[in-house]
Amino acid sequence: MSQLSTGYISGVFGGLVNNADDKVSTFITDHTGSVGADGSFTKDPNGTLILSASDSLSLQQLMADQSITAQTSTSTLKSIKDSISAAARNI
Repeated sequence: MSQLSTGYISGVFGGLVNNADDKVSTFITDHTGSVGADGSFTKDPNGTLILSASDSLSLQQLMADQSITAQTSTSTLKSIKDSISAAARNI
């Protein structure tokens, strides 16, 4: 039987946060470039972030998900820590 630990929980939440970070980073990379005279988009890591209105909303949603993931992780770990501390005081 494996034991549940704060290290394990932290690792799981860390993976979720990294996944959310990667999604935002990938989205930004995919939408960074330049627009030619003919209106065609060319990816360029040294370009600018080019977003349509719907792209902007998609990025806002990804960033909101990223924030919620980080906040949930932090509050859950704090709650676990507080529960452990309370249990230790009761021993």
